[in-house]
Amino acid sequence: MRRSILALLFLILLTACGSSKSGLTADDLAIVKVDNDKEIVRYGMSRASVEKVLGEGEKSDVINIVSYENDVSVLYRDNAVVAILLSEESNGIFKTLQGAEINMNKEDLEKIYGHDNVIEKAKNLDYIYDSIEGKYLSDMPVDPKDRTKIYHVSVMFNDNGEAENISLLDNNAATLAK
Repeated sequence: MRRSILALLFLILLTACGSSKSGLTADDLAIVKVDNDKEIVRYGMSRASVEKVLGEGEKSDVINIVSYENDVSVLYRDNAVVAILLSEESNGIFKTLQGAEINMNKEDLEKIYGHDNVIEKAKNLDYIYDSIEGKYLSDMPVDPKDRTKIYHVSVMFNDNGEAENISLLDNNAATLAK
């Protein structure tokens, strides 16, 4: 009897851990080198840790974005990553942790992030997940309780229908660029 209860608790624990894939977490906001999956830049990392992977960056004069080689840009808040942006020259060098890359088509990206929870606009696919409420949103939240607990994956397409920009960020970075 005792073993049955322990086995049931273990099964429940496994199921609960697996259910986190039904939404986006802060851990999903990460990029990895295509040829070395140990070189990761993820949401919340310090700038010093990021620069061990990306090298030294150049700060923008306009907003608090730092540009790195291979068309990777990072927005920091209090010295921690809050946005990661991939652009054209990062193709073949970096991908999201889930496998999304520059030049992918919409259908392949929807295979990765899903079709049911996407916000589709003319040349964009957006996924917005409220981790406090535990649900995808159908539009940008107007006045959320905590902007840093709403995660975005945003993909912009070129005229050929290929991803030209991929952004992984929290709602504060998405709406206020900080």
